[in-house]
Amino acid sequence: MISSQQSVTQAAALNSDVITITINEQSQQAVNQSNLQQIIDQLGLSDVGHVFSINNQVIPRSEWSNTVLSEGDHICLFQAIAGG
Repeated sequence: MISSQQSVTQAAALNSDVITITINEQSQQAVNQSNLQQIIDQLGLSDVGHVFSINNQVIPRSEWSNTVLSEGDHICLFQAIAGG
């Protein structure tokens, strides 16, 4: 199985642009023009019960596949917790 980092490395080797993003304070590389849904899938992140924000703006689930990431974007992953 090819890891997400191998995929990014292969894309870079093919002269595709690679961008650096931050996910929960951890620097990650992604293929330029990746959307949020692709990043969630590539990193094996669960999308059930989670909320994602980019640069402090919550992104609705319906917009994940339409939200293209840019160099330097900061993604935060929040887990929804039931309570009162």
